[in-house]
Amino acid sequence: MKSVPHTLKLCLVLSMLLTLPLGANNLQLSNMQASTSDLSFDISWENSWNVSSAPNNWDAVWVIIKFQDCATETKRWSHLTLSTNNADHSITGGVLQVDAVSDGMGVFIRRTSTGAGNTGLASCTLTFSSAFSSITDLNFEVIGIEMVYVPQNSFYVGDGSTASPPLSQNAMGSSGASSPYLITSENAISTNTLANTSQGAPTNHDAIPAAFPKGYAAFYCMKYEISQELYMRFLNTLPATHQGNRTAVAVTASAGTLALAPAASPKRNAIRIEVPASNSPLRPAVYGLDLNNNGTFNEATDGANIACNYLSWYDFLALLDWAALRPMTELEYEKAARGPSSAGTPVLAAYCWNTTNILQADAGALNNAGLDNEVSTTSGNGLCAFNSANNSHGPLRTGFAATSISNREQSGASYYGIMELSGNVWEQCLHIGHSNGFGNGAAPIFSGVLGDGELDALGNANALNWGGNSNSAWRSIVRGGNWNQAGSNCQLSNRSAITGAGAENNLRNARTGGRGVRQP
Repeated sequence: MKSVPHTLKLCLVLSMLLTLPLGANNLQLSNMQASTSDLSFDISWENSWNVSSAPNNWDAVWVIIKFQDCATETKRWSHLTLSTNNADHSITGGVLQVDAVSDGMGVFIRRTSTGAGNTGLASCTLTFSSAFSSITDLNFEVIGIEMVYVPQNSFYVGDGSTASPPLSQNAMGSSGASSPYLITSENAISTNTLANTSQGAPTNHDAIPAAFPKGYAAFYCMKYEISQELYMRFLNTLPATHQGNRTAVAVTASAGTLALAPAASPKRNAIRIEVPASNSPLRPAVYGLDLNNNGTFNEATDGANIACNYLSWYDFLALLDWAALRPMTELEYEKAARGPSSAGTPVLAAYCWNTTNILQADAGALNNAGLDNEVSTTSGNGLCAFNSANNSHGPLRTGFAATSISNREQSGASYYGIMELSGNVWEQCLHIGHSNGFGNGAAPIFSGVLGDGELDALGNANALNWGGNSNSAWRSIVRGGNWNQAGSNCQLSNRSAITGAGAENNLRNARTGGRGVRQP
């Protein structure tokens, strides 16, 4: 599907469309109409589910709305807040429901009862928190992000590795014992409770406050890693001053210049400047996708659904704040990947599909490369993008291994149906704190604060205790491995990057991307 160009020429209500990801479960948002008090659009997606048995969860679409006031000199995009009352929103067809959220930053759309399959086309109307006096000078953009509900449950962290060296380097576990640790609440965790010294070092940590999300409580997790189209759309709703801080090149660079990746080795990152920033005051640049570098942007083959790499910690936080999501903690990462304790004790050195099978997929062996149905020519159990050292390779399409008939191991899915928590690009998380290694980390101060849809004056995340505008990468850890490095990094208990926290994401790295989460 061709992307709709971002334009500042017209100050009319435009049907601006974003489908994310284009080829994963064919999410379609179309036929947008706005009034002064609400906005309507059609929505559908494929392979949706709501199951009452294990894993007892559902998928959903997180819908946010951005609006642009063309009457202002800067023509800046802002986040539109919605009613927090479920009854103020509606959706047709009887299959889907709209769940409002307490901060009004968006809504979740999901199946209303048990079922699976394609949703069919439904018409949705969302009511604004405050009506506009006029919409003559407003543009709107509706953005949908596929999510998966992770229900409240106890779960294990660590896998009990006792080998020397341990199979899952630096894995968490019960202090002083080679066994996983069971998390049963969101209560504070005492100093070194998770420091399993037999599984590598450093695993020691300060006390973890009650406010730090442990993963026990329910949350939504992005079904797929941040795609290149999502990051492109993010850039195209920022003023030029913000764009310059969220990319690696000047916003005035010539058309065709890669925005995040080095020209000599882009590693399949296709985001480029389509129209340079110009005029005074500086009109924002327009970004597009051009994977084949033929000068024609946003073609079907231009890699819209390839996982976005080269995301620094600060780029990552800014996008999540803009999308009214938040970063996940590494405890939430293990919950999202492994599932509840009722699923059994952890399998030693397992990947997110709960076996030790792993099969390499890489960008040198693809069918439909760059398309929304890009797939590996290899198939089998544990198919995963890892261990490719080829300079022309990079991450693959999000959800590339999943089909309508593939099982968990064949599709590389987690217990809850979340894709690529092992492999493709690193998952950026907030770590539990450690008192050795890079940055001399202390107790975590993150408290689960959500993004508010807006950024600070420089285009950084401004949410409390995220560290979006400071030297905070050392408070993060990358988990789950990536397309370029060894398979051991993809083990869901492996925390080898804690010994050099920030090295993979303080700057823009070809291996690093991520995804966001949000409490209901």
